[in-house]
Amino acid sequence: MIKMGFIATNDLDKLACDCRFAADNGYSGLEFNYWANAADLTIEAVKAQKAILDAYCLECSSLGLWGWNHTSPDAAEQGAALAQLDKFIEFAKVLDTKLFMTGGGTVEGGYDANVAAWLKVFPERVAGLEAAGIRTAMYAVHGNSFLDSMEAFEKLWAVAPNVGMKIDPANLKARNIEYLPFLRDHCKMMYEIHIKEHVYMDGKVASQPAAGMGDIEWGKIFAFLYENDWNDYMVVEPHGPLWGRGELRWKMLKLTMRYISQFIA
Repeated sequence: MIKMGFIATNDLDKLACDCRFAADNGYSGLEFNYWANAADLTIEAVKAQKAILDAYCLECSSLGLWGWNHTSPDAAEQGAALAQLDKFIEFAKVLDTKLFMTGGGTVEGGYDANVAAWLKVFPERVAGLEAAGIRTAMYAVHGNSFLDSMEAFEKLWAVAPNVGMKIDPANLKARNIEYLPFLRDHCKMMYEIHIKEHVYMDGKVASQPAAGMGDIEWGKIFAFLYENDWNDYMVVEPHGPLWGRGELRWKMLKLTMRYISQFIA
């Protein structure tokens, strides 16, 4: 059965509040994401996150590491990025997460050069995650990644068929990339779906409200999910200066759950 999660706060003092809300409103798990602040995360904090999740009988749906160029041709930059990658792989095991997500790295020279660079860094690490029961997904158009089209992902899947995609339809639409073909042609490779809504006016994002209030075609997305017997996490991302914080964040999470639930059988 499809499970629902949402992106949690990284603040330990506030995490219990997110967990309580999740448990009370039908969410099964929480996602954690880190950018430059990854460097400050400690194993003690990760163990504390796990303890709070366990106290509310919740899963860590996914753990994301973003913005670090794991394939950089600059030795110092790559070394710093790989240090974070290896650290977060261990954190993923502590959290017993279902999915580890990161960017694919970026070098000059087109898709083939980027795939070759990816193969020098990731296969052994992906295998280590798999041995711990954790799948790996790459995110499109996000966080130092060459994966900016279906062609790019298809080239990666030709050599790494066990590595999935974390798809965010709103992010793809914002970059004029059609998101439905990914679900039509490669639904099994969509290891997580982000739920983020966009309202477009005059070609620009005017609002990022609850699911069903904007331009993302959730009914069509679910059609492809059911045609492919898809059963993974859909993770809500409260986003923006209005719906991403304060009281509207809680309303966004409640309204999104209410809207999306109509499609979950």
